[in-house]
Amino acid sequence: MHSFIALGMLMLLPVVSFAQQGDTLRFHSEAFGTERSVVVHLPQFHRYASAEVRMPVIILLDGQHDWFIDPLLNDVRFLQYTHEVPQAIVVTVPHANRVTESATDSITQASMPLLELLTKELPPLLAPYHPGDLTVLVGHSFSASFALYAHLAAPAAFDAVIALSPLHQVEHSLPRVADRLEKQPNERVLVAVGGAARNKDGGHHAGLTEAIALADPVRTQGRLLFREYPSAGHTSLPIIAFPELLSTLFMPYAERDSLAAVDDEYKLVEVPPAPELFMEQLKTSWSFLGTSIPWGLDEANGLLSRLANSEQNDHVILLLRKAIALYPNFYYFHAWLGEALLEQDPVAAKKHVRDALRIMDEYDRADPDYDEMKAELEGMLE
Repeated sequence: MHSFIALGMLMLLPVVSFAQQGDTLRFHSEAFGTERSVVVHLPQFHRYASAEVRMPVIILLDGQHDWFIDPLLNDVRFLQYTHEVPQAIVVTVPHANRVTESATDSITQASMPLLELLTKELPPLLAPYHPGDLTVLVGHSFSASFALYAHLAAPAAFDAVIALSPLHQVEHSLPRVADRLEKQPNERVLVAVGGAARNKDGGHHAGLTEAIALADPVRTQGRLLFREYPSAGHTSLPIIAFPELLSTLFMPYAERDSLAAVDDEYKLVEVPPAPELFMEQLKTSWSFLGTSIPWGLDEANGLLSRLANSEQNDHVILLLRKAIALYPNFYYFHAWLGEALLEQDPVAAKKHVRDALRIMDEYDRADPDYDEMKAELEGMLE
């Protein structure tokens, strides 16, 4: 595609992917016997998506601490902006008392109120947002210890855990975590600790490193990952370690957009396979930890633009139809398909252009390029 529409997409996407909105959900928790709340943060692309786009869920414990939550939310947003982390539903969970809610008496106890909230009360609240099957649980200190316990007590609920400087019960939990990961290829646990010095993370360092040695993570073939950050103190560890651990977890996602490689002139290095075969290869690339991460709107734009720049029109049309099925409320894809079909099917082309105008009016009137884009689209109908 060589029109202003393609240029508009390339300029728009990095901006909208950085924005998020938050919905505060208040509910009566049977587990705690009182009112609780969680905050659901949605990426901007979520409003364009169909129910078929089931995004991963990242749960951040310790949601009552702005100093902890705000940097982590910014990390997620920026790593999405740089395409290291997929678009995800991020849930922050505040605690009334983080110590009593997170500290387990025994790593083998059947359940805890916080676990009941996360595994039984939270899923129905998230259902309207169409969450995917992949869930990542993130905690710090006491809530990191709880996250390790949760991985063992409710293994079907959490596919990955990021535990930042856990201490409570780690000599019991980490060997059991390694036992589980040795047999579960589609689960990941990433553990971090700060520096050994007293004024760094000295209160947690020795106990955690000893517990890791007992766990023997080598036998998990990298599924139990332990990282030390010598410069980090206990409270600065989340800011320093979290973005690195999150991007490490999602590295296969970041590397998956390798179809239709291009040269320095943005031309395809080799001719792609037939459109239907190419689509099957694309769908296969979405696999991740036994489930799948949906095709991101930004990924779709990048792949389509590479194909279009080498005039692979049949591929573009087929992939645009899939992109529209996933993101029916994104008017650019309708407009792009309309332009791609102008010569071979003018009737269908104009229908897609009219759809683009209708959707743009409903979802993107605040777009600074609204008037210019509307004029461009209306010109295609003449």
